Amino acid sequence: MHQSRLVKHIRELSSKDRERFLQFANSPYFNQHEKTQQLLALILERLDDPPRKLEKPVVFRALFKGEPYNEQQLHNVMSYLKKLYHDFLAYEQFGLKRHNTRLYTLQAAYERHQFDIMTNRSKQLQKKLKEDSVHDSHYYYINYHLNNMLGYYSGHYFDRSETDTFQQMLDNLDKYYIVEKLRNCCHLTANSIMMNTTYNFRMLDGLLRYLEGHWDDYKDDPAIVLYYTVLMSMNDEQNPDHYQQMKRMLEKDMKYLSPDDGRDLYSFSYNYCIRMINAGDSDYLVELFQLYKQGLKQGLVLEKGMISEWDYKNIATLGSRLQEFEWTEQFLNEFREKLPPHRQENAYNYNLGNLYYNKKMYNEALSALLLVQFTDVKYHLSTTFLLLRTYYALKDTEALLSLIETFRIYVIRNRKITTEQKRGYTNFLRFARRLVLLKHHASTYSRKALDEELAKLAQKVESTDNVINKYWLLEECRGEAVSVY
Repeated sequence: MHQSRLVKHIRELSSKDRERFLQFANSPYFNQHEKTQQLLALILERLDDPPRKLEKPVVFRALFKGEPYNEQQLHNVMSYLKKLYHDFLAYEQFGLKRHNTRLYTLQAAYERHQFDIMTNRSKQLQKKLKEDSVHDSHYYYINYHLNNMLGYYSGHYFDRSETDTFQQMLDNLDKYYIVEKLRNCCHLTANSIMMNTTYNFRMLDGLLRYLEGHWDDYKDDPAIVLYYTVLMSMNDEQNPDHYQQMKRMLEKDMKYLSPDDGRDLYSFSYNYCIRMINAGDSDYLVELFQLYKQGLKQGLVLEKGMISEWDYKNIATLGSRLQEFEWTEQFLNEFREKLPPHRQENAYNYNLGNLYYNKKMYNEALSALLLVQFTDVKYHLSTTFLLLRTYYALKDTEALLSLIETFRIYVIRNRKITTEQKRGYTNFLRFARRLVLLKHHASTYSRKALDEELAKLAQKVESTDNVINKYWLLEECRGEAVSVY
């Protein structure tokens, strides 16, 4: 039983949420089944005990003292508790959304024909909505339902010719749809860029044309401007105006955005910088690092107190690359426990290896990197590239050439890497192999001849559009010939 999904989900709750779930289960309004309450109390009491304390026969004896073991009987109680847990999640989620309680109070009063409650409470909700500076999709959703209810109430009982409320209903419905359509298209377009996925966005082109033709109607709605700008930054990547608009919003408009929209804005701004860096524009390195620091200060890099392993990696990589070693080491240790538990060791070891590499502690870097497990494509690509640079720094030509060939085959065969990414990696590996061989056979060249060959290689790298990690190749090609091996 200690490995059941029920126990697993309860274990994943914070201590505060465990206490709230216990209160929920013990409330006679939500649950009057005594054995369910006892089972939850027992699980919470024994979560940190040895697994045998939560074995089914042991738990059964504690719940049904003196009765012969009946696994189905225990299974039934577990099912009751699992359903109660699902109800608890729904109740907690309902409470997280602002204005929900007021709106559903009005709808319940309307359904029960308690119109005095509805008219009185609707004025309070309208006041709260006017005070709400965050106009996200949920804001439009609440406004739509409020005006929908008030409009049909007024039309049915009073003035059927009144149009203002219905117009507000339609306008808010449109804005809710526009924000949600743009937001989801932004996320899926980003996914298409990063992974080998495609989507049919159907009405998106028509929506974009409509927005561009009616921009004055929507230019003061921050969420619509946000996601429109983000989408344009991906569809028109070479135009930096969209990125500059995102930066201005980060500086001036955060108070008008929900935490989710704020995190989205930071995330898409990070991704734009990353794409520019991968395309060879190193000016965005400092830009991205400052964005991450700003996001950490505003608490918008974390979500529910957790940091994603990819943000953790990007921040640590930037700090190491920019030689902010002390800050980066402190960051790695401070935020290690804020990573998803099943990702902590991989993320920490990879980024520690990267830090050691940048500090030129190459053997320590190898020790850390060899602890990284290739759990997905991103870890495989990132770790292999870092291993390649480490072997290069150690002048281990045999290991390096073997790794380049193995990496090349992996990239070509992997179906989760887009065609453009494959081209970028294979171009990199082709140039890296040429660089390694030039450095390895340096003694067969004169100093001048070697410099000329390296300059030719640098020119080829520079003139090739799609090369992953172009900056590293150029740095090594333009380095001093005396450092070769």
